[in-house]
Amino acid sequence: MTVLMVQREQLRQAFSRRLAQACAQANLDEFGRGMAIARALGVSSKAVSKWLNAESVPRQDKMYELAAFLGADVLWLQHGNEGAFSDEGREVMQSFSANDVTPFYVPQPESGFRVDVLDIEASAGPGCITSSDVTETINHIVYASQEALELFGHRPASSIKVITVTGDSMSGTIELGDYIFVDIAKDYFDGDGIYVFLYKGQLLVKRLQMTHDSLLVRSDNPKYADWNIHEENEQHLKIIGRVMYSHSVRRHA
Repeated sequence: MTVLMVQREQLRQAFSRRLAQACAQANLDEFGRGMAIARALGVSSKAVSKWLNAESVPRQDKMYELAAFLGADVLWLQHGNEGAFSDEGREVMQSFSANDVTPFYVPQPESGFRVDVLDIEASAGPGCITSSDVTETINHIVYASQEALELFGHRPASSIKVITVTGDSMSGTIELGDYIFVDIAKDYFDGDGIYVFLYKGQLLVKRLQMTHDSLLVRSDNPKYADWNIHEENEQHLKIIGRVMYSHSVRRHA
């Protein structure tokens, strides 16, 4: 098992424990809490079951809704902190009415510029099917403010995501297993460049280049042929973001 897989599993397990703790503090019955959360958040009971059983972690928007429903602090629920349920914290919790959205713990924000590493893969190859059910934050990369300014300019951290590349069609520029830094604020064609995009259910990383009558999709690996997205197929295209940088992850025996 790789280090990344171990980290992913540990994060899921830790979140599951905090979720169970928050449910207990909110007086949700152990056998009915899954259905209660599913109804409140408008998600499937299967999705909630995965959260409770350490199989996945909610997307950021659902994390906020979940914390509000349980009366928990969203940063504690997502990232945790020792002592979050101290006796003092319980006394504070009891001092609020049941209708208040009450934080269990108010953590200090982590200093620096934090970029989320997502549990999702973009294919530099034939393409892989993606599902929002498995898109989650599995780790973070934290930069000093000056370093972040040099790398990312004045872009906010929330607009930059890191994902892993599979396949070899961009080999020579982006290799199998590389991390790519994606500016998700550029969720539209913003001139020729490398983009992460969905096309007919496939999540891809390719060069996009505008021609007179279509969008040309190019691979840097000459083994792969170029192809075009014509106007009649534009409804199948959704740009996720523009690739800013790639980072090679080299493994040594």
